[in-house]
Amino acid sequence: MTALTDDGINELRQMLAHARKSAEEWNDFLDSFVDDEELIARVKTKSLR
Repeated sequence: MTALTDDGINELRQMLAHARKSAEEWNDFLDSFVDDEELIARVKTKSLR
């Protein structure tokens, strides 16, 4: 079982917020942290909100 501490959750939120600042940073984030090429391709076709 894996659990995140409050600090871990806050760090993850910060990482996601930073990654969503631009399409390029979001794509870099996906390439670095997602290991499913099909999922990456599907997510990259969606625009950032």
